[in-house]
Amino acid sequence: MNAARQIFSRYSMLIFFILAYVISWSSVIPMNGAILPWGPAIAAVIVLALTSGRRGLSEIWQQMIHWRVGWIWYLIAPGLVLLYTLAAFAVSSLLGATMVNMAGMTASVVLLTSLQLLFFGGQWEEPGWSGFALPRLQSRFADRPGGILLASLILGVLRAGWHLPLVLYGHIPWYDIVFLPLAFQFLITWQYNRTRGSVLIVMLFHFTSNLMGAFLNSQFIGSDLTLYYGLFIAFAWVAVLVILLKEGKSLGLRSNPSG
Repeated sequence: MNAARQIFSRYSMLIFFILAYVISWSSVIPMNGAILPWGPAIAAVIVLALTSGRRGLSEIWQQMIHWRVGWIWYLIAPGLVLLYTLAAFAVSSLLGATMVNMAGMTASVVLLTSLQLLFFGGQWEEPGWSGFALPRLQSRFADRPGGILLASLILGVLRAGWHLPLVLYGHIPWYDIVFLPLAFQFLITWQYNRTRGSVLIVMLFHFTSNLMGAFLNSQFIGSDLTLYYGLFIAFAWVAVLVILLKEGKSLGLRSNPSG
């Protein structure tokens, strides 16, 4: 048993990413390209149970309920998404993009969509990506110049690859996973580190992003959707660059939290 635990501990990151992909992608064929958002979280629970037991599971749970971060972060997490999303919406509208589905945005649709995302949205990825993988990658590269940036880059690429079935089945455009996940990961890493490892804040950020995408992406079609989506990604990168300029070469990412 100890030998098996040592093997799992030695290759814990590799095992985590393999499990995250396999579990999440298990639904791709039966669900027409849909991937399970809980895959990374389930993978993290399995790896922690095998390597550090109750202590490791307790640590990731504490990150998920870490709410004492300062009230300002409960504004920053959703506000950051609202800022670059509404900027993209405004600019695309000024450039002639036309909304086509406002009549379908009824109160019942908004409520049902919000509830669906609350239980099945991408924020449930974060206990795995942010609670398990991110601090370990940051710790691994802590002694290297730009280590936090490198950790974010690696996790952003792996996060992007995880979304590949959505592109292959036509649910999202190819340029989404090429350009957006890296910006998204840098913003998540910044928030995670600045809140001393609050996965809760990261989940709030991700949930808000899902909501805005669900409500605004449906308002455009064709070239207008491409215009809006491109501006959305561009403004997300603007947010990353503003943080970089304001807080330093590592995108404002401070030392990773202990544990």
